[in-house]
Amino acid sequence: MREGSHVIVLPFPGQGHITPMSQFCKRLASKGLQLTLVLVSDKPTPPYKTEDDSITVFPIPNGFQEGEEPLEDLDDYMERVETSIKNSLPKLIEDMKLSGNHPRALVYDSTMPWLLDVAHSYGLRGAVFFTQPWLVTAIYYHVFKGSFSVPPTKYDHSTLASFPSFPMLSANDLPSFLCESSSYPNILRIVVDQLSNIDQVDILLCNTFDKLEEKVLKWVQSLWPVLNIGPMVPSMYLDKRLSEDKSYGFSLFNAKVTECIEWLNSKQPNSVVYVSFGSLVILKEDQMMELAEGLKQTGRFFLWVVRETETDKIPRNFVDEIGEKGLIVSWSPQLEVLAHESIGCFLTHCGWNSMSEGLSLGVPMIGMPHWTDQPTNAKFMEDVWKVGVRVKAEGDGLVRREEIVRRVGEVMEGEKGKEIRKNAEKWKVLAQDAVSEGGSSDKSIDKFVSMF
Repeated sequence: MREGSHVIVLPFPGQGHITPMSQFCKRLASKGLQLTLVLVSDKPTPPYKTEDDSITVFPIPNGFQEGEEPLEDLDDYMERVETSIKNSLPKLIEDMKLSGNHPRALVYDSTMPWLLDVAHSYGLRGAVFFTQPWLVTAIYYHVFKGSFSVPPTKYDHSTLASFPSFPMLSANDLPSFLCESSSYPNILRIVVDQLSNIDQVDILLCNTFDKLEEKVLKWVQSLWPVLNIGPMVPSMYLDKRLSEDKSYGFSLFNAKVTECIEWLNSKQPNSVVYVSFGSLVILKEDQMMELAEGLKQTGRFFLWVVRETETDKIPRNFVDEIGEKGLIVSWSPQLEVLAHESIGCFLTHCGWNSMSEGLSLGVPMIGMPHWTDQPTNAKFMEDVWKVGVRVKAEGDGLVRREEIVRRVGEVMEGEKGKEIRKNAEKWKVLAQDAVSEGGSSDKSIDKFVSMF
């Protein structure tokens, strides 16, 4: 290990942030850097190393006392996390220096821009990590600069929004926080503040790849020297201790893995609809009813991930009625499922990690976005990358069963389905090329490593 090759990585405490930044640690470790992954947790354990000793995991508290539930007040949560990090991180850095293991950089989540000042005050370079694609960050930047104004209510929204290097976007294509400033004012402030000190950042990293956002990337590169290092699609399993500790957002149930894969093994290629909406999307009971009936009426096999807290929303007798046509599980090994030859399409909320996984594995998608960046991701999925379709909701916001049936049929059969599958295969190759040795993202990671 060469001197000065130690880097600290600190993600925001949420699965959609920890997953890509943990994978980035593994990529950096494989290139020879020494990594310390700092994880904010409600149940911090003593520091430990991953199974191959390549990464030191250093859990720190999230600012809540044992037995105290995190409050629903987002401002309070963010304030406590910030205070806890500012109390713990400096001591960790000082201890590292005293031991002769001087860190050279802090890779931090873009939702915590104040960490740049912490890094600089201790002589570290600050590397911001955007877990969302540039297509979303660029929109937030226009809000930050004042060139796009968020209307107070969704009824005041103009019909279309125009941004440099973008297709025209309707209100339904924008990140949900930008449709009305009164809906999520605290989150709106957080996502816009990501750009508050971007011009002072030493290194900009993004979980995307060059070919995927060529037009937007040209505009972004006119502002900042960026390194696209994605897609950060993780290995099938992370370090076992990380996987079993639910406070880090991961869960690993070997029995569920076996159940899912054995069920998929009994199905023909491209015959199964995989349905998963991530950990933060909560469907209302009437939407669960429409989705359940829609899946049943497709006549297709389907694997549906429904969290245990949501199972009471499934229609009564539904499991008996579908028989062997469907398998409902509380958790699934998503990467292994998406890579399985029986999967014909992926019905997804269009969160960026799920989108990256679908693109990387060449799976046609049906987008059913709910909030945050999901509508914008869905717009690009359907109209720019052309790897799937997006369901249309009625005026009351519900996606009806007939729409589910129509879209599944559209993707899994017919000429449009063939074209979507062809495009999905193209992006799979391009994604794999990017992260392979000598690919654009691999070169970006090499460039990052060479800085230390």
